[in-house]
Amino acid sequence: MATRISVSVKGLTGLDDPDRMLAELEAATRMSWRPEPVAEGRVLSSGIVEIILVAVAVKGAEMTLEATVAAVKGVVERWRRERLEPPEARIDTEPVPDPDPTPVPDPERGD
Repeated sequence: MATRISVSVKGLTGLDDPDRMLAELEAATRMSWRPEPVAEGRVLSSGIVEIILVAVAVKGAEMTLEATVAAVKGVVERWRRERLEPPEARIDTEPVPDPDPTPVPDPERGD
């Protein structure tokens, strides 16, 4: 079973904050992260906005889930400490069922 890790930040942010946090999370976890759309959308000016970044930790990944979540917490806390008015931040995990395996054709069976 895979685990979905999401980081939600809500509050005052700068123009490059979402991209910077994305890069820091990818560097710290060695995982691919992607922004997820939110109702408020991503604004192109400073202001109150919600950013949600998501990654999926799969079985057999380089880092264990616990180490990955600890690395994510470290990035988020460091990121918040660098701001005069730290935005709210939340880290969530939830299990994601593995996709159904696609049957592999077997030429001997006529597939």
